[in-house]
Amino acid sequence: MEARRQFVCDSLNTLKFNGVIGTQKEFATLLGFSEGSISKALKGDERFLTDNLISKIIALMKENGSAVVPEGLDKAEQVPILPTEAMAGTLGDFALSVQEYECERMVSPIKGADFAIKIQGDSMSPEYPSGSVCLIKKVNEKAFIEWGKVYVLDTENGAVIKQIRRTDRENVVECVSLNPAFQPFTVDTSYIKGWYRILMMISLK
Repeated sequence: MEARRQFVCDSLNTLKFNGVIGTQKEFATLLGFSEGSISKALKGDERFLTDNLISKIIALMKENGSAVVPEGLDKAEQVPILPTEAMAGTLGDFALSVQEYECERMVSPIKGADFAIKIQGDSMSPEYPSGSVCLIKKVNEKAFIEWGKVYVLDTENGAVIKQIRRTDRENVVECVSLNPAFQPFTVDTSYIKGWYRILMMISLK
């Protein structure tokens, strides 16, 4: 926990030095926390040094030109963020090569996520707005599929996030956008390399 406390303190001081903020209160406001919560985190109170706080600070630091990741943070609490170029291939390919090159990572506020993926475009708005990040976990679609739920599909043409519906055609599913301005389409399941359930959506402001 000392590494987390120090990270919060260093981030606060860096943002002050760079002129991004002037006070601890402004720091708290940017993070969406109360000043009291940040004050207790700076004092080392473990109840306030949460994964959610660390994740938001990392995002804030990166927005302001710093890719700092706290030393000593448990690697199991971090997930790789799929880069845009990876989405042109498949998540499976990315999973095999993720250890082969440095990848931007984020602290997950929940356990069990395999990846974080950024939503691009407005087809799934307003529930999944463009720029938001989804934490996803691979599931065994042969066990069961929750029809009508939103999944990230790892297809041969890249990753798509859609509401999945059953069709009367064998091995074919319908992919539906939540934004009615976008037309649904069908996908043969033989072209789907992996099904990912959305554990959490984080809206980055």
